[in-house]
Amino acid sequence: MINVCYFADEVSKDFDEAVKLGVEAGADAVEIRGGIWGKSVTTIDDDDVKRMQDTLAKYDAKITCIGSPFGKCHYDKQDEYETHLRYFDRMVELAHVFNTRIIRGFAFWKPREGGDAKRPKIEDYLSIIAPKLEPVVKVAEREDVTLAFETEGSTLIGTCREARAVIDALGNSPALSVCWDVLNGLHCGELPYPDGYNYIKGLVTHFHIKPNRDKNMNTVGSTDITYEQLLQIIMADGFNGSASIEHWGSPELMLKGVRELRDVVDKL
Repeated sequence: MINVCYFADEVSKDFDEAVKLGVEAGADAVEIRGGIWGKSVTTIDDDDVKRMQDTLAKYDAKITCIGSPFGKCHYDKQDEYETHLRYFDRMVELAHVFNTRIIRGFAFWKPREGGDAKRPKIEDYLSIIAPKLEPVVKVAEREDVTLAFETEGSTLIGTCREARAVIDALGNSPALSVCWDVLNGLHCGELPYPDGYNYIKGLVTHFHIKPNRDKNMNTVGSTDITYEQLLQIIMADGFNGSASIEHWGSPELMLKGVRELRDVVDKL
């Protein structure tokens, strides 16, 4: 069964209101990042966590993914890197508290050489970034969580192929998986299916859904591939996580996305 999820901070900056509206639209799960009464996942304290738990219980909702910023930093800036190591430790604490294993993360900012639109050759960076990710992988393994690399074009993992290359370089640890943002990969020049998916089959633990130009989820961008088809495919391969609505443009459109996803999941 797929959980219908959404980024709470894109519905309301008041966490209570965000959960209430999302559940009313058909969601049963929440992805947390910011908008937590003026704070984010990196700044909430234990009192905030208790307040969040009370809100979730009130609306019978759950958190299925910690939308962590881990890895959105420069791999060659030691102070940033050390800050993000501390972030990950806190994300692990939050994952345990909210009873989820999935911590979304990234593989460092993409160097801008050659222009922002050009994809770097990931093989040129594996020997640099793998040693910096290894300590986090060990923490994830010990703490029984998964670092789910999001396909995000501003980072060194923009495509499924790049995600697989990094995971392979880290020894295919069971603590690593993929947060598949299908549209992000398409924007990096990778056809989601079958091309992209063949690299990450069996590795998807979280799934982001962004709208097409018509502000619906019928197709992935301008392709003829539908999100419903992709959800059917990953379910057949064992996926039982959350599909999460993100970047639909406004709180109203976010809730529209939740309702559309609810309808698709109910049909599945």
